[in-house]
Amino acid sequence: MQISERTVEKIVFSRMTKLSSNLDLKLSDTVVQQLERRNITTVLEFVNEDSDKLATFTGLLLKDILHIKTVISQKCGAVLRNACDLLKIELSNIIPTDLSCLDNILKGGLYPGQIYELCGIPSSGKTQLCLTIASNIVLRGHNLVRYIDTKRDFCGSRVEEILLSKNNCKKVVDEALDRIRVCNVQNLHELFKVLRWLTSALKEEKEDCRTRIIIIDSLPAVIFKYSKDYRIAIPLNHLANICFFIANEFRLSIITVNLITQWNSNDETESVRINMDDVIHSNVIPMLGKYWAGIPNKRLLIEKLDLGNRKISIWKSIQLETNISCTLSIGNSGIVCT
Repeated sequence: MQISERTVEKIVFSRMTKLSSNLDLKLSDTVVQQLERRNITTVLEFVNEDSDKLATFTGLLLKDILHIKTVISQKCGAVLRNACDLLKIELSNIIPTDLSCLDNILKGGLYPGQIYELCGIPSSGKTQLCLTIASNIVLRGHNLVRYIDTKRDFCGSRVEEILLSKNNCKKVVDEALDRIRVCNVQNLHELFKVLRWLTSALKEEKEDCRTRIIIIDSLPAVIFKYSKDYRIAIPLNHLANICFFIANEFRLSIITVNLITQWNSNDETESVRINMDDVIHSNVIPMLGKYWAGIPNKRLLIEKLDLGNRKISIWKSIQLETNISCTLSIGNSGIVCT
């Protein structure tokens, strides 16, 4: 009996679930009414109450009370998983970018339930990196990529060029292109509409062919069309909530693209070539303001080097070592490790 009690106490219940005779035959309408007179109206209150007292209140046998608690735990309780089970689920859903040097600093690739932010100045290669990652992911099995284009500059021919450069036949390229689902949005209202639609559409996907990442390229393009005053925190809060819900509920990763600015001595913002020393001394900041700065789980910084080379650094992360970097280059085959 003591083991049953402890097991039941571990279950997490919805506070709003009402006691009902539908839960168990022994929990009759008469018994429910007796419990209500004692201000025990929900399953949580019933489970938390001492079993001996419940037997006294209701006239039921103690074994019947324990039986009802067990039934409630099975019908209304959350599924319990230990840390090892959760780790296995997480590891099985990591999506490699197939850029080995980038995967190394990301400890394997893109993790489910995470929001990644890619920051850089204009023309630093942010979109090229997104297109390359999307192309690599759809070549793996039957993975889907949702690409939300806010700048209306998604280039299907560029993706095709990247896929063909990997020596894929035309059939494979066409199938891969079909698995990148592109949606153009012009404002925040349309972005929210697409994300809400995804919360329903993703439920219909099969496990062997489902969305693994969502790319939003880019956020400033729609955020600053909305507002530049203090009210911007309201839609950003809503955006953060829905992105975290989607990422966790459907075990996928979300990549958002953001710009950076650097303050000069005249208190004006301008896009300039930067280095990690600037980042360390907080001269370089991501756009979208202080509220959004704490939202992404991991923030990456991409910066120009010479001859088409780019450096990607871990700018912000709790799990990863910051200020480590890798070098990549941009060519006909997209972005590749050097």
